[in-house]
Amino acid sequence: MRTRTLVILAVLACALVAAWWSVRSRGPAGASVERRASLFAVDEIPLERVDRVEVARLGAPLLAFVRGADGWMQDAPFPHPADPAAIREVIDVAASLAASRAVDPASIDPEARAALGLEPPAATVRLAWPGGERSVELGRRTIAGRAWARVAGRAEAASVDASLHELAVEGDARQWRLRRLHEPGTADIGAIELRYGAAPGQRLSIRRVSGKWSIDAPVATRADAEAVRGYVEAISRAEADAFAADSPGDLAPFGLAAPERGVRLDRAGAAAGDAPAGLIDVGSPVAEGAPERFARVMSRPTVVQVGAKALAALFPPPAFFVDPRGCDAVQADVRSVEFVPFAAEGAARPAGWRLERTLDAWSLVLPGGERIAADGERARRLLAQLCEARAPAVAFQRMPDALRIGEFVLSGAGGAALATVRVAHEPDGQWALDGGDDVLRVFPAGFDLATDAAPYAGSR
Repeated sequence: MRTRTLVILAVLACALVAAWWSVRSRGPAGASVERRASLFAVDEIPLERVDRVEVARLGAPLLAFVRGADGWMQDAPFPHPADPAAIREVIDVAASLAASRAVDPASIDPEARAALGLEPPAATVRLAWPGGERSVELGRRTIAGRAWARVAGRAEAASVDASLHELAVEGDARQWRLRRLHEPGTADIGAIELRYGAAPGQRLSIRRVSGKWSIDAPVATRADAEAVRGYVEAISRAEADAFAADSPGDLAPFGLAAPERGVRLDRAGAAAGDAPAGLIDVGSPVAEGAPERFARVMSRPTVVQVGAKALAALFPPPAFFVDPRGCDAVQADVRSVEFVPFAAEGAARPAGWRLERTLDAWSLVLPGGERIAADGERARRLLAQLCEARAPAVAFQRMPDALRIGEFVLSGAGGAALATVRVAHEPDGQWALDGGDDVLRVFPAGFDLATDAAPYAGSR
């Protein structure tokens, strides 16, 4: 009885082993070899020397990226800056693919061979470097994060982790491009033009002449050099949300048949007809209430999607660029400050007063012509209010005569005119300064600009 039991148990064990082997051998892996190893040998792909990456997908144009002296660029189907981090990820993932088993497609039946998805492959990723290259053909996804792949030139197909499939098959290789809307490069920007809309009056023009930035349109006034510098830095960081289409036959669906907005940056000293240093065209909204818009950069044949964050960086309000100071005179250059009271047309003008500086001493010339010592600290405060204080608000409007008090005239050595600052004040309210440019620099009530002579008189 004991011998018979042992025989029965032995037969059952053999049957179980046979059944397990039969299940393991089914499907495309019927002729597979179980192994766990990297798809490529150590140093088979020299990561630091790879200078070309290509991805060819079924039904899509070849995308090729090359590394040059200035970094990675897409060179097919058209030139476009590439994202070095995205390209490096592709190289690293391809070089580190881990294979768990391999199968020779020639040794399995046609149905199982077709299940590999390699005839033809869904995509092929090619890495090249001086003197060598490797191509990985990507087949069908399987379960548990695995997929089929084959190294070009090798007979075996391997089951690998699906990380490269996620990048090159399921992902969009167009997103490997650089999404920045402006590449600053080495260009010295000398002019900026912003279009806020299609109307002629919705244009802002800023230029640098003799080292100073000024606004030409919609009004002629001083520009804030810090704001201009900050703007160029901001748009150099601004990015598109995604690449939407390459070489579309019709730009109208993207609102770009007649772009509504735009940014143009020109190099210092550029002549008419010269290529811009930066150019961004933004289309009109394509859906009511949608914050996103579509854009084209430097007239490249690709359309990108830009969101609210990028649009805010590209198109700050025009007041952002205005120099918020009463004037741009340098305090150390000012030798006299004269206050001239305002008089309505036809009315007699009241006498004014004047502060004069000799070395570090100030004197006050009263309306009647009497000269007395002035409070130097109060005179310096006045200059700081007129030349350095930055208004928290700017308004594009004419100074109202009903609130106008007068104007300060600043002169330098030899009586040279430096600046004229007009002053308006709401009763117990805000102050406004302008330089005759119909742009008000608005200060709060606490600005407390003294326009009478008495506060500037020194102790007697």
